[in-house]
Amino acid sequence: MVVTDEQMKEMATHGSRQFPIEYYVDDTAQFSNHCINRHWHDEVEFAFIQEGHADYWIGEKSVPLSEGDGIFINTRIIHGYKASKRAIVPNIVFSPELVSGGNQTVYQKFVQPLLYSSISCLYLSSRIHWQEEILQTLQTVFHLLNSGEETKEIDVQIGIASIWRSLYLHRHSCMELPQTPSFLNTQARLRMMLEYIYENYREKLCLMDIASAAKVSKSEALRCFKEGTDTSPVDYLIQFRLNKARGLLLTTGNTVSEVAEMTGFETVGYFDRMFKKAFGVTPKHLRMR
Repeated sequence: MVVTDEQMKEMATHGSRQFPIEYYVDDTAQFSNHCINRHWHDEVEFAFIQEGHADYWIGEKSVPLSEGDGIFINTRIIHGYKASKRAIVPNIVFSPELVSGGNQTVYQKFVQPLLYSSISCLYLSSRIHWQEEILQTLQTVFHLLNSGEETKEIDVQIGIASIWRSLYLHRHSCMELPQTPSFLNTQARLRMMLEYIYENYREKLCLMDIASAAKVSKSEALRCFKEGTDTSPVDYLIQFRLNKARGLLLTTGNTVSEVAEMTGFETVGYFDRMFKKAFGVTPKHLRMR
């Protein structure tokens, strides 16, 4: 589960202030319905499909990725993905400032133009030469971040700068998101409602509660969620609770009934049924395994 704040912004810290990059390996088998919930962050992201297939959601668009493909996701872009079966997705999330290493000329000339454009993402295919080079460099960066090499930090920065150079030179190939007032308004409302879900998922919530967070009607809330997440507010809430519960079952000593209560489920029986539907096992059996 990706934990987000008031505007669906991811709360996790990626790397450190001194070295602002983090390497992750997502296994969709660890998520409800093989789904990584929609979120956004100030950092940019590169992901690679090591195994399986995944459909990335970028704004309102869906980008299908197969094994060996990759994707670049720009700063502050709402995104998530889902796999029909298990998928292994290594990825890096890093501050754009890592590209320039504090050099303001480099940042202003090569980094800012991409960050503040309408560019949302770039699909990376090994069948296109310059994109294959990015994917190969990405693999090198993954390896370095998982190693104890003496020159790891500077080698990672060199790799990231090389990737960004290619991205800048081929920026006209990137996918753009519409910047219409209607689209931006929908995104803003969606962020407010998701913030409300994150802060209050432990409580008894209904559709009207979620809609009120963005000062909209129930029908408008349904429209925003359908357009932005392809699900309903209540279904999103349930999935969020289930992912949160799964994490608690695997990392704490709380009982099943305690976890159910902590994540907003009114009865253990309902929690058991929904959990098994999402993950294929009951909460008790997950912990036993």
